[in-house]
Amino acid sequence: MGLLRKLFGVEKKDDGTRAAPREATSLREGIPLGTKREEPMLTISEDAKEKIREVLASQNPAAECIRIQAPRRGKYAMELVPDGKPGLDDAIIPFDGFQIFVDPHSRAHVEGASLDYVVGPNGAGFKFAAPEVRTVRPQARPVPDGPEGDIWRRIMEVLDSQVNPAVASHGGHIGLIEYREGVVYLEMSGGCQGCASSAATLRQGVERILRGTIPEIVGIEDVTNHSAGANPYYA
Repeated sequence: MGLLRKLFGVEKKDDGTRAAPREATSLREGIPLGTKREEPMLTISEDAKEKIREVLASQNPAAECIRIQAPRRGKYAMELVPDGKPGLDDAIIPFDGFQIFVDPHSRAHVEGASLDYVVGPNGAGFKFAAPEVRTVRPQARPVPDGPEGDIWRRIMEVLDSQVNPAVASHGGHIGLIEYREGVVYLEMSGGCQGCASSAATLRQGVERILRGTIPEIVGIEDVTNHSAGANPYYA
């Protein structure tokens, strides 16, 4: 059938150009091999799949596998797997023309995520979207006693003295909902709720300040319902 047809589901036309991918008949895209699940672990748009096939076909020799790593929810990385060999405990997720490998640690963070290829005014590239089902929102509770309570008070002091004075200029506020096992759960309100820049504010500003000041912090989670904001960018 030829290498391109075998690996990527495409054929070469007589003029040497690539024909459109053939339609998969029984391929259960996004469903890890060896599982009986019905819902995909990962969803990839047609544009992203076409771009992945293009990138893989451009390798010398052509590759057919990509690894996705997610150290935490919302943070993803992709890399080619030239030898096509998965790790011992990797989930192997088939798509038309290629396979995705996901290591055991990353599975929970990849579960329900989607991948697209977008073109915008600042260029083009792959874009992951975290799962729609977010971490269950913790209930706000009083400051606990002991060492944990000391960290709570330090977090609130940093928010009050360094973070909120800055976001207040945009009519926003960021409050501490929970601190558990090194993870800070924050809720954004006012002008920050539903704002298109909220993710950048949290990751590039708030997380940098908090982790730089309080070394016990290992991560930040946004538990805001952004779809209910005045400017619901996340609706």
